Formats: sequence, C-alpha cells, structure tokens
Amino acid sequence: MKTNVRRILYKCLVMILGLLVVSSASARSLGGDFELEDTAGHSVRLSMFHGKVVLLAFGFTHCPDICPTTLLQFAQLSSALGSNSDRVQAIFISVDPARDTPEVLTNYVGAFNRKILPLTGTRAELMKVAKQYGTYFRYVNTGGSLGYSVDHSGNTYVIDAQGKLSAIYPFGTPLEEIERYVEALLQHSR
Repeated sequence: MKTNVRRILYKCLVMILGLLVVSSASARSLGGDFELEDTAGHSVRLSMFHGKVVLLAFGFTHCPDICPTTLLQFAQLSSALGSNSDRVQAIFISVDPARDTPEVLTNYVGAFNRKILPLTGTRAELMKVAKQYGTYFRYVNTGGSLGYSVDHSGNTYVIDAQGKLSAIYPFGTPLEEIERYVEALLQHSR
C-alpha cells in the first residue's frame, strides 16, 4: 500500500515540476537553433528538422541510468507512434566528446533505435547548446577506471514543428504523458 501511495505521489510531483518548469518565464526564453556534428562528421542544425516534432536529450554513453532510460523511452515512443514516428526526430547530444567517439556513439544509440540521431561537438559548442536549453553538465573526477564521470540534467526537451521549445519533461516522467503531448503536437501541426 505504501509503495503505491509513494508512486502516485512521485508521479504527481513529476507532473507538477514539469508544469512549473515549462510555464516559468525563464523557460519561455530557452531553446533555439544550434549546430553540432553527427557521427559521420556532418554539420547538423536543429532547423533542419522544421516540420517535425523533436525530442532532445543530453547525456553520455557511460551513463548508468538516466541516458539508457531516456533512450529506451525514445525507442518506445517511436514504436507507439507507428506511422507518425516519421514526423518525430529524437536527438541525443553527447556531452562527453572525449570518450564518445563517432563509433561508440553510433553503436550505443543505435542499440536503442537507429532513428535516434546522435550528435556531439567540442566542449565549448556543447556548453553553448546546454546554456541555450537551460541544462547543465560537468565532469567529475572519480578516480575509478574511467577516470571521470559526467553529472548532467536528465530532462527531455520537446520542440514543436516550428522549432520552438514547447515542453520540458524531467527525468522520470511516464512515457504515456510524453506520448500524449507529442501526439497533440502532431495533431496540431497537420
């Protein structure tokens, strides 16, 4: 009984936090076009996806929990949307360019879904995009075999078909909630 109550309270908290983040004045000033590289070394701009709903997440391939969960959600959402999945582009921005080589990034992201586009850039480029979206990341020396880890935000950013940041979902938001929102955006952009 206590576990169910905790789950319900947690879901309510996630929804409230999501609404607070999206409705705040500072959130309305977030987002915008950016340019990074795909794993083939080609320049990719967010504006190239005009007409599609974009799901955007920041992370790294050595992430133990947030990134695999988010990428799994992106893959599940693609399946759930069926034929509408062609109108959605999921993007995973690696903030660990030193370890996330093109091959590593392609294999990691591709293991979840080949439709998810992995992008990265220099640390300066990544910091600029992170600032645009109000997210953060920092490198933390762990002293372990990997040498460092990356602390990062776990938000999913939803960008509408006109390229405007439309919603920010915190890590842990149920897939069904994101799916309903994306479907509404797709319906609106017909």
